[in-house]
Amino acid sequence: MLRRAHFGMLAAAALSLTLAACGGTDDPTAAKPTPSKSSTATSPASSSPTPSAALLTKSQLTSALLPLSQMPAGWSTEGDDTPGDKTFCDYRQPHKARIQVSRSFQKGGGATATVAAVGIRQYASASDAAESFSALEKALETCHQETYQGSVLKYSQMSVDKLGDRSLGVRIESEGSTALQQFTLDGPVLINVGTGGLNVEADTPTALLRDQVARYEAAARK
Repeated sequence: MLRRAHFGMLAAAALSLTLAACGGTDDPTAAKPTPSKSSTATSPASSSPTPSAALLTKSQLTSALLPLSQMPAGWSTEGDDTPGDKTFCDYRQPHKARIQVSRSFQKGGGATATVAAVGIRQYASASDAAESFSALEKALETCHQETYQGSVLKYSQMSVDKLGDRSLGVRIESEGSTALQQFTLDGPVLINVGTGGLNVEADTPTALLRDQVARYEAAARK
């Protein structure tokens, strides 16, 4: 059986892999609306309407995170988190997120527990967010494995629902444990949802991402 210590490391490492090379800022001036356009040169047509480019405050973004009441039965809240700065194979981002918020959940306990995390990273503009998403896509073309905190993490891309402007998914495996991460570019933000544990199914993060994107878009249009 996978040791609890290793499971905890993998879950934390896999679900905290972030989209920005540096941490975000809580500077309230970063939340002032700055009209901008998404980069149409690198972004295919969206399957859902993109919210306006008006930026939200940290409080508004935190409120837009999925609450426990919208989680499936059996989950408990682990709390709101400050995302870390670990990226896939330590690739560098072209822009730093201005505001970043996340929330984690747990189902079950011990070595067989399943963890889930949702997060939103808001950039200065939709174009900055699009360039950051493109950097993630490019990194995953060559980043297939790395050693982190003494364990080998293996990465493989997986298909995901087409949400927001662009979406992608990553399967992360290490010593019998699996984490599934899904990312969506939506206007000026990058939204991520992930689940990790010994037995995880793609249906769970897929449903959570769909709900998280819808919740963010509703908040962005208010």
